[in-house]
Amino acid sequence: MKKEGYGKYFVKAYDLLNTEIDYSKWCDFYEKCFEKYSIPVKNVCETACGTGNLALELSKRGYSVTAIDISEDMLSEADKKAFDAGIQNIRFTLQNMRDFEVYTKPQAVICMASSINCLTSNVRLEEAFSSAFCALDDGGVFIFDISTKKKFETVYADNAYVLEDEKVLLAWQNFYNEKTKKCDFYLSFFFENDAGCYDRYDERSAEKMFSEKTIEKTLKKVGFNEFYTFADLDFSKGNENTHDRLFYICKKKEN
Repeated sequence: MKKEGYGKYFVKAYDLLNTEIDYSKWCDFYEKCFEKYSIPVKNVCETACGTGNLALELSKRGYSVTAIDISEDMLSEADKKAFDAGIQNIRFTLQNMRDFEVYTKPQAVICMASSINCLTSNVRLEEAFSSAFCALDDGGVFIFDISTKKKFETVYADNAYVLEDEKVLLAWQNFYNEKTKKCDFYLSFFFENDAGCYDRYDERSAEKMFSEKTIEKTLKKVGFNEFYTFADLDFSKGNENTHDRLFYICKKKEN
């Protein structure tokens, strides 16, 4: 797998292997964020949108959505879903979350499912945060989540996993480097073919662990001076040593 983007077999298996994500509940959380921080939101930009599941849910709730991703294959699948559902108020665009532009300034920029960890360097993290800040309307909010120090050291670590669905099996081996804070993922996909046998395809990916200190320092550097951290969709408190995931809600100051 490329350092940025996805391998085509990961795209093919993406939805089959992410059935545990309740996009409706995540969308409920984002709307609660809008309400909690008094943000009237009409336009939403989702970065690293994948196959479009969250974008479709936001659209169904009346938001005008710009959904960006670095993968043409991901966007093709997302666009097909929107067409099949008769949804027309989503603009899918091929862009990098490190350097993207929008036609209409959104009141919310969202990056879900630890996609921030895919940036793999502090420079890329700053570029992504800066792009989100510049894209946002004044008074808008940037919401993202990250996989934490705890997750990298205990869940990822050097562990191996097997995920399976009726038509695909994924063998997943991790190698975590404590010095660089990067975890390499070696992925072997097994897809069932028409003959009832399985074809194997291998890909590689990587993610980087960003500390709370690095995240907060970078947010301040690009212009976010007001931000809040939570451990779950219920706004419970947490930190990088006790929880696998942290959510950040960052407000752009009104001029």
